[in-house]
Amino acid sequence: MRGRHTAAILDMMNIRDTTARTIDEYVSIAASLRNGARRSELSARIAENKHRVYRDRDCIVALEAFLDRAVRKNGMHLCEV
Repeated sequence: MRGRHTAAILDMMNIRDTTARTIDEYVSIAASLRNGARRSELSARIAENKHRVYRDRDCIVALEAFLDRAVRKNGMHLCEV
């Protein structure tokens, strides 16, 4: 789940070149990140695009709706928890 969560976050930031589909791709990506310039470039791209994740109201609203449904399913209301 953590890997999928991370992949989704990177996808939201339009960073797809670090997501591996095979073990060989994973090894290749990991090896490329040993290069300081490559790591710095990736860090800069993450810094430039992090607002897409941290300012995304859709994720917050979806989590609120999920929690509300989960609590109501158990006969409670979110404000009672």
